[in-house]
Amino acid sequence: MNSLRNRLSLSLSLVLLVAAGLLAFGLQDFPRRLMHDYVLTRLRQDAELLYAHVLDATDPQAAVEGAAGTSYELPLSGRYFVIRFGREAIHSRSLWDEDLGATLDAGRRESVEQRLGPAGQSLLVYARRFAAPDGGIVVQVAEDIGPLDAAIDRFRTRLLIGVALALLALLALQRRLLVRGLAPLDEAVRTCRRLERGEVPPSDATGSARPAPSEVQPILDALGRLARHHARRLGRIRHAAGNLSHALKTPLASLGHAADDLAALGQPQLAADVHRQLDAMRETIERELHRARLAGAGAAGEPFEARVQLAALAQAVRRLHRDRAVDIAVEAPDANLPFDREDMLELIGNLLDNACKWARSRARVTLSLAGGTVPRPPEHEGTAAVLAIDIEDDGPGVPEPLLERIGTAGLRGDERRPGHGMGLAIVGDIVAQYEGTIRYQRSTSLGGLHVAITLPMPPGHEPAGRSALSAPRPGSFTPS
Repeated sequence: MNSLRNRLSLSLSLVLLVAAGLLAFGLQDFPRRLMHDYVLTRLRQDAELLYAHVLDATDPQAAVEGAAGTSYELPLSGRYFVIRFGREAIHSRSLWDEDLGATLDAGRRESVEQRLGPAGQSLLVYARRFAAPDGGIVVQVAEDIGPLDAAIDRFRTRLLIGVALALLALLALQRRLLVRGLAPLDEAVRTCRRLERGEVPPSDATGSARPAPSEVQPILDALGRLARHHARRLGRIRHAAGNLSHALKTPLASLGHAADDLAALGQPQLAADVHRQLDAMRETIERELHRARLAGAGAAGEPFEARVQLAALAQAVRRLHRDRAVDIAVEAPDANLPFDREDMLELIGNLLDNACKWARSRARVTLSLAGGTVPRPPEHEGTAAVLAIDIEDDGPGVPEPLLERIGTAGLRGDERRPGHGMGLAIVGDIVAQYEGTIRYQRSTSLGGLHVAITLPMPPGHEPAGRSALSAPRPGSFTPS
């Protein structure tokens, strides 16, 4: 259980449940014990009163009549007594023809027990042995406590129901307080995800409509400072990269003119060497500018509408290689994918362009959404949805020794083919930016090269249905 809300809720719930359990345990016996003590006190008083009336009376039966109250006179009233001295016994009229059962055991002075009495009444029976000249007098006094027990049971049931409802209300309240108190962290999480994707969060990205708790506010303040620092740093990187690009254009152009002068002066070999080095420098500059863009160039662009934009991209690549008449098959879900459109067009465009250079007559690009096992950082564990990209051709393929080196900047399988060997290196950069994996292997269905890419879906995003997007811009990739 990694959720802080769930942990706090569980902890508080356990505390409340323990408190409710202790309360219920206390209510189990306390009211009944209190009632028994009260009734027993009254029975003791009645027993002493009856003993006092019969102790020196010449007619004990007449002496006890009405002595303890009229309730002992009414049949089955619920209050009874039996006075035993010697072999004689005096019963209250309320007992009618019943008896209270066994008396005290020998050697005991008093006893308290609960037993069934007349008409199935639940009696609390108090018996006491008093000193007397003829071997002692034993007085038994009983009272029906059944109605009191039933009343206590009803009270306890209602109280437990009330405690349970109060407990549920407290659980709901504390859950609501936790959710409201930690709500500002949700915006902080969204800000972190923007930073992960290279976006520049707004200046108030960690703000909230309600004040954050004092324990959370320092985290939000630190994250806000980090977001602002990140935005300024990205701005400086983009500005410096742009300045570098413009600053180098003039010297490179001058060197190109100088190489042309060398060729005109009869040194074509030296001029060709200079041009090759200039081309390598331009490719390096372009690659590093591309890296800077991948490191974060501001807000992300539009999502990738897979089927529509891949169809337009395939059409553009067909036109680019119209002299080779390569058939390009496209299979993609009809969904908006949470990836930057320009990144996806550049990624797939470079791979498709490379496939068409080598294909005899067929190339295929397939996009699919599925569960996967793409390695993720610890903070993203549990994210299993992936986008799988597979691009294949029916060309000669790549020799096994070169498969592991594909994607290295400047590596070219055939110097006779156009390009500078930078396209697959750019593909590797994009895949690394999205924390995905890329694998080069032989295609089992077409026989040529098979490039298999898996990109983990950003946390908290699911592919959405089609929506109205601006017209796709195929051809934004850089053919190599």
